[in-house]
Amino acid sequence: MIPHHRKELNRAISAIHAAEVGPTEIDLADAPLLAFWQVLLDSRGMSMLFGEVTDHPKLGKTTMTSSRLIAIDREAGWARTISRWYRLGRPFNDLEAELIQACHKAGHDVVSALFDFSPHTPLDADHLDRLLADYVALVRKISLEYPEAKA
Repeated sequence: MIPHHRKELNRAISAIHAAEVGPTEIDLADAPLLAFWQVLLDSRGMSMLFGEVTDHPKLGKTTMTSSRLIAIDREAGWARTISRWYRLGRPFNDLEAELIQACHKAGHDVVSALFDFSPHTPLDADHLDRLLADYVALVRKISLEYPEAKA
């Protein structure tokens, strides 16, 4: 295995382990906040988060897409990517609902709002859960084939 692939495998193993244990209070206190978030799928089949991030250590406050999504707990309000934890604020669906409501107040008969996330595709929760489970299984399989990779 080339060094770059070994490094990425180690990052994935570490992120998976962290997600399985779950975030500590300190992890979440230090985590960037992601508002109006949406899970997206890229053209390679990789899931990621999209949204308005605040307090990101490299990006500050901006609209962003994350590194590969490893785990998400919508109820507890957190997500884990390859690179870090995120605190989840309001989901993108809330923004859609607010826009529809604002259109109604302005006298427009709007039933839905369509947003184009091209070249990415929004993911529903069931599809995402299967995709994340498949990715974790694949990383575990590869790590067994390359035992020098460590969490």
